Amino acid sequence: MSDDNDKQKDASDEAAGSSDESDAASEETEKAESADEESSDDGNDEPRRRARRRGREDDADGSPAPAPPEEEAPKPKPNYIFLVVASIVFLALDLGTKEWAVKRLSDTSDTIVVVKNYFHLNLAQNKGGAWGLLGDQPDHIRLPFFFLISAIAVVFIVSLYRKLEKNQVALKWALPLVLGGALGNFVDRVRHQYVVDFIDWFYINAEGRALLDAGKSTYEKVTSSHQLSNHWPTFNIADVWIVVGVGLMVIDMFTPRAKARTRKPVTNRIVVKPGSSAKAAEPAPTSEPAEREVEGA
Repeated sequence: MSDDNDKQKDASDEAAGSSDESDAASEETEKAESADEESSDDGNDEPRRRARRRGREDDADGSPAPAPPEEEAPKPKPNYIFLVVASIVFLALDLGTKEWAVKRLSDTSDTIVVVKNYFHLNLAQNKGGAWGLLGDQPDHIRLPFFFLISAIAVVFIVSLYRKLEKNQVALKWALPLVLGGALGNFVDRVRHQYVVDFIDWFYINAEGRALLDAGKSTYEKVTSSHQLSNHWPTFNIADVWIVVGVGLMVIDMFTPRAKARTRKPVTNRIVVKPGSSAKAAEPAPTSEPAEREVEGA
């Protein structure tokens, strides 16, 4: 009976010693990995450290932890310097041409013929929007409305620029074009309560040409008549920027773009903690050794 008790005591002592050795080995492994992490450079061994952490979190039976979902690669931050500089350049060009038009074309008789019968420069004061929209409304209705539209346009452009991707070249140029044009007309409304227009594009129809050829009407009367000539509403450089910018936006909408790349997670390691009774998965034995033994026999 005493012999059995001694054997049981020896077995328990051996188990306790084995457990202590396993705990000590586990602590030494964790200390070594911690020292390795601290000595490595920042960012260079980050994937390795993550793999080690996931390895320690693996199940005790040797099965790897479930792989995390793939993460989208971070988008590069947009360069707001380009948006600001380009918008200022487009705004300056618009305001400069308007200032020139006011000084050069202030006299109602002053008209600069760029392309006869098609393209002239005439000064006009547009109190409304495109095609004279709301031009006949009083100032307390018209001005706040256009100020609100301009503010919404600026907020929309800036928010859209924040989501700009690297390969969206058309949209990258479209946004400062629209922003510069919107600010140009906004400045006009603040300074003059109207927008300065001076680009006059038109086409004299066959009836108007016949009157001119026969000397039955003057050139000014023909071009001022909507029945004898087809006039496009007078516009300015800011309107050109806006139209071109909107066109580039449409091009961007129909431009196919590659899908965003994703980060592949680091492959998990199968780690069995020291002292664990579980065994790592082993490859299934093949039948070749048995066949060789049979042949040898």
